[in-house]
Amino acid sequence: MPLSPTKKLFFGYMGVSPLCEASRRAIVRFLDDYVSLGPPEVIEKYQNYVRKLSEEVAILLHCDPDEVIYLKNTGEGLIMASDALPLRKHDEVLVLGNEYPANLMPWLRLKKDGVKVQVIPGMDNHQGFRQLLSCIGPRTKAVAIAWGQHYDGYLPDLNLLSRRCRDYGTHLVVDGVQGVGARAIDLKKTSVDFLVSGGQKYLGSIVGSGFMYVNRRTMGKLKDSHVGMRSVERFDEHGYILRKTAARFQDGTENLFGIVSLHAAVKAVNRIGIKKIEKKNLALLASLKTMLRENHIPFIDHAQQSNLVALTVDSPVSLATRLRRQNIYTRPIKGVERISFTHTTRKRELRNLVMEIKACLCH
Repeated sequence: MPLSPTKKLFFGYMGVSPLCEASRRAIVRFLDDYVSLGPPEVIEKYQNYVRKLSEEVAILLHCDPDEVIYLKNTGEGLIMASDALPLRKHDEVLVLGNEYPANLMPWLRLKKDGVKVQVIPGMDNHQGFRQLLSCIGPRTKAVAIAWGQHYDGYLPDLNLLSRRCRDYGTHLVVDGVQGVGARAIDLKKTSVDFLVSGGQKYLGSIVGSGFMYVNRRTMGKLKDSHVGMRSVERFDEHGYILRKTAARFQDGTENLFGIVSLHAAVKAVNRIGIKKIEKKNLALLASLKTMLRENHIPFIDHAQQSNLVALTVDSPVSLATRLRRQNIYTRPIKGVERISFTHTTRKRELRNLVMEIKACLCH
């Protein structure tokens, strides 16, 4: 259950969520041990949480623990992916123009190396996705896309995209932060090369924690782009042998604080079961859309959508400000007012939100 210190109605999970109780307890224990044990004992005690986190993420995503490594954030993993993929001059990369900057900037910088980065323009994510599919061809070496768009919650068909990429030998890189913890995915059935996610949204972990999945069939094709003392099996003054697992992307001292927090958060999701969580989220989404329609509040509607709904009201910033005065937290962006929820959100909380929005719009 997410914790809200101000008892506010919180509908900003697409940004940074309240800390979940499991993560809070784990952090408190870790800090107590950090003070009472001190180094190196606390490091020795918690070192195995690096592996524990990979094991819990593997359960969540249906993959192998050796394909998972911890990160600081989503952006870090996307930079690593763009560095490691074997992209050359004149190769083509496709990305939607409406992506969050973390999944746009790493690819744009490849232009300086002669990589052709084609950005699909427009604010309509569904139309953009269909155009992206049609653009994939023999010269397309990588596609980068969010599983859950930050603008309107649009969920692209990753199964369809994966099949199209496999047909052309195209690498698929997925920013999963708007889907992980809210929707189920089976990476044994939906083949991607990289899936990257921070833990601070629907998982309820502390900020500065995340993970990256790297398909084991992809690892042998990657460049040695991120090499540190923990990336290698062994080394000497003549060279090094890089690890064959996702641990090749480790570098130096681990952020054990974040790893412990994220491990607890993912474990809590696995205890409930992501299928059960997804079912609850889909029911809440359907209820929210029905309430918005009944109260004539305009929003962007997609057949496949995450826990994020974008309201197309006249003044999103003004609406968000008024709601904040009522202790209701939402998030305006790019001319829409975004509201997002999690499986612990109650239907009556959604009803209260919609009534407050209607009152604000009628004011």
